Amino acid sequence: MKKKKSTNRFAKIFIILLLIVGALFVFRGTIYRTTVTYKEDGSRKNYKVKDKNLAIFIEDNIKSNQAGDIESIIDLSQEITDAALSYSEDAKENDPNKTVLLRRANAAGYAAFAASVGNYLIDKYKLSEVWEAKPVKGKLHLFGKDMHSQFKKKSFKEYDFVIFRNKITKKEITIDPSLYARQGIERITKQ
Repeated sequence: MKKKKSTNRFAKIFIILLLIVGALFVFRGTIYRTTVTYKEDGSRKNYKVKDKNLAIFIEDNIKSNQAGDIESIIDLSQEITDAALSYSEDAKENDPNKTVLLRRANAAGYAAFAASVGNYLIDKYKLSEVWEAKPVKGKLHLFGKDMHSQFKKKSFKEYDFVIFRNKITKKEITIDPSLYARQGIERITKQ
């Protein structure tokens, strides 16, 4: 009788832990956006798509029923970036016209690639009078505290992300393409 009670108790604890882990996974984006914010700390070069291999890669990844609104363009730019690159701290090249062939990039390379793809799609869907994408240097803040001051490694001193900005309303939608590739988190919070 005593063994059955402990087995039931273990099963309940296991189910509760499983539900907690499941909830954390489902709400990981919300939790991340609540606890981590990005602060813009300078600009990066914004590359135009010039390489025909990159243009072909983008065109091949556009769905036949692709919507032309900005949210869909942002989502697609992240999907294309994720499909094209794998993350590497050691990668040095940031030009998307070259990283499309190298197939790897660091956070700066991911941001440059996603911004280039985003601007290509913005032009394709004739939204360039209203929207632009630009890669920026940034700093991560956890509960308002600068996380970069805690690290000595250069790759953690700055962290790149992309701002999609409405030129008329100044509305901004921010993404971290390397975070999307590793964690599936689609949007971030900018200070």
